[in-house]
Amino acid sequence: MLGNSNYWSKYMIKVCFLLVLITTVVTSSIIGTNFQAYGVRAIWRHYENMQDFVDDIKNRDKNDNNMDWDKFRDSAIFKDADEDVRDCITLANKVGQKLGDYEVVRCFENANYLKDKYSSDEESQSQGNVSQQQQDENQSQSQGNVSQRQKSASSNNSSATCDSSYPDVCITTYSAMLTCLDIPYRNFEVLAPDPHGLDSDGDGIGCEG
Repeated sequence: MLGNSNYWSKYMIKVCFLLVLITTVVTSSIIGTNFQAYGVRAIWRHYENMQDFVDDIKNRDKNDNNMDWDKFRDSAIFKDADEDVRDCITLANKVGQKLGDYEVVRCFENANYLKDKYSSDEESQSQGNVSQQQQDENQSQSQGNVSQRQKSASSNNSSATCDSSYPDVCITTYSAMLTCLDIPYRNFEVLAPDPHGLDSDGDGIGCEG
């Protein structure tokens, strides 16, 4: 009877030890994974100012194309930055629905980067539309064909200045070479010949992210 008691005591001790060991391994793994994930998202930690952070991004010492916006906007370097820079970074996160480290660099170097860019694009497109409309109207007037003028105006408003390689969005045919960093659109259909190379992996979807 005493022998059985000692056996079960030793057995229970081994079981308890095994449970403690498993719990320790699992807990360490979870903590390590979370710490690593936080470390990737919080690449701005340990910086006292935005300038040093931007310099390290440009030197490729730091890299995160999907920064945790909620954490970053509560960081000291963001709060200490100029108001215009903060506004630019906030707009970049809103337009792209995520914040990339390169956007922090661009906003820091030019706080009006996004405002100037979109204003310039809209003005260029507006001027192109007006010019095309005037040409269509002059041609229709010389031919004395009112219906042709209406058709040209309608065509101008829909797709006359939009590149047919990108049917879901309007990227003008007269735009300079663009990259995904230069446009606000994401996950749109791309058809050949894709003159701007926005579908880098050739799966028919442009600027995935």
